[in-house]
Amino acid sequence: MSADESITRFRPLIEFRCPRLQSVAQGEKRVLATSSTIPAGKTWLTQRRRLNVAGVIFILPSIVLFAAFLAGPLLYALYISFHKWSMLGHSDWIGLDNYRRIFRDDIFMRSLKNTVLFSILFVPSVTVISLFAAALLDRKIRGRALLKALVFVPVITPSTIVGVVWVFAYQPELGLINEILRTLHLPTSLWLGSARIALPALVIVTIWQRFGWFMILFLAGLQDIPVEIKEAAAIDGASPLQSFFHITLPLLRPTVVLVTVLAAISGFQVFDLIFLMTEGGPAYATQTLSYYIYVKAFRNFDMGYAAAMSYALFIILVVLTMIQMRVMRSRVDD
Repeated sequence: MSADESITRFRPLIEFRCPRLQSVAQGEKRVLATSSTIPAGKTWLTQRRRLNVAGVIFILPSIVLFAAFLAGPLLYALYISFHKWSMLGHSDWIGLDNYRRIFRDDIFMRSLKNTVLFSILFVPSVTVISLFAAALLDRKIRGRALLKALVFVPVITPSTIVGVVWVFAYQPELGLINEILRTLHLPTSLWLGSARIALPALVIVTIWQRFGWFMILFLAGLQDIPVEIKEAAAIDGASPLQSFFHITLPLLRPTVVLVTVLAAISGFQVFDLIFLMTEGGPAYATQTLSYYIYVKAFRNFDMGYAAAMSYALFIILVVLTMIQMRVMRSRVDD
């Protein structure tokens, strides 16, 4: 006798012994009787429509916010980029003149050069420092939770506070950094007042403020690596340094791709610390594209040209991100 025949034969006895099962069976009979009187497919279509309506209602606030605060301004900025508009009066259609103007603007090219240099200094440094910090905090050491919190404090600190504190620290006469250098009998510097050192000084502040976030990403990647792999390497006689470079680092390549892409985007969009600490000076030494767009838009009121530069920066970021991800993914696949 098969299992189905046994269940069918003894089902009345089971339902008699178990009232709960009997009620379930009666409910099944009612459902079957009800479904037999409804045309096939009608209930399923009605239920699907209700689910679709409920889903649209749930995502409607997000769609409205996206259209009002992201998609709408982006499309309007694209429209403005083909006009000459000073925020006062009517706008005049000038076609591609704003985009042609970019290639003749020496300050734009200087700002682009500063932005690229800032990213070249920032991306490798913050990647290495955050990876090193994550590797240290991944070990079982005392006070690890406190150290994580202390490292992450600059990330959640407002940029206004960070900028003001570091401006005082970089002051040539009374600044903390020069006081420490004098105590150690080392040469001091003008820091933010030097056209040669101002940009690297801003890179140091940006790394200090943001490396905690990238450290958390690396720490999540390290904790996702199976412990058995590291234990097997240790049993085979691999030193901690060999295990890190030949096992841990290859398994961290997807996280490295993510961190480098995010760091590059962050470097090209740097604005707040430059606005607070140097305002692009001295002599345009720290003026990046984001700050130059702000100056043109809200100080010179050249909104059309600022919108065109914004889209130029957007295209640069898209191309850079695509190249970077393709190169890094090819290395991950290898």
